[in-house]
Amino acid sequence: MLGFDFPFGYPFNSSLGGGLSAAQNISKILFSDHNDANNRFGAATILNRSISPHKGPFWGCPPALENQYLSTTKPPFQHEHFQEWRMVERYLKSKKHRIMNVWQLLGQGSVGSQTLTGLKALHDLYMRPELTNNIKFWPFNTKWDQDLSGIILTEVWPSLNDLSAYTHPIKDARQVMACRDWILEHEARNTLSNLFKAPDRLSLSDQQKCEQEEGWILGV
Repeated sequence: MLGFDFPFGYPFNSSLGGGLSAAQNISKILFSDHNDANNRFGAATILNRSISPHKGPFWGCPPALENQYLSTTKPPFQHEHFQEWRMVERYLKSKKHRIMNVWQLLGQGSVGSQTLTGLKALHDLYMRPELTNNIKFWPFNTKWDQDLSGIILTEVWPSLNDLSAYTHPIKDARQVMACRDWILEHEARNTLSNLFKAPDRLSLSDQQKCEQEEGWILGV
């Protein structure tokens, strides 16, 4: 199991898909060089053009890269066929968690750029010949907890875990340690596989939407 702190999918019906499907689509338009420079704002512009006639939904870029499809500040969300937030994010927001969504590319706490570049990196990992047939994106290719064989890529959100027991000077490091220990505790109790089950509160239809496009956050 490998956990990554960025979304694995986009809101249902946004046409971007999730898991391997989203990673494959992004990898066709996003490029990185050996210095880790990339064209993520250009890729977001291409995606915006394909998603909706309105500006957005991706937003947040340096002023020099602003164009008619991608703005530096958040435009009105005018996209009729999909919601601004994934189901798991709406649930966390209802519980007063401060979470960001996949559309913001730049600024404090933003996760949009990490999602684009992260999914591209996972696609590159998947395409390695020795790994292609052994990697699954959860819950997309695992049917939630039905097939957990091989290498399972999961979306995690370390902010879910209690950091108070950790003293590392960097908050991100404390979050990672807390997330790691939470996973290891479940493994020690033989309850780790329970975390991969579809949440009971989701209808069958919503479970399928998450499995097909949106993904979910492990432990929510």
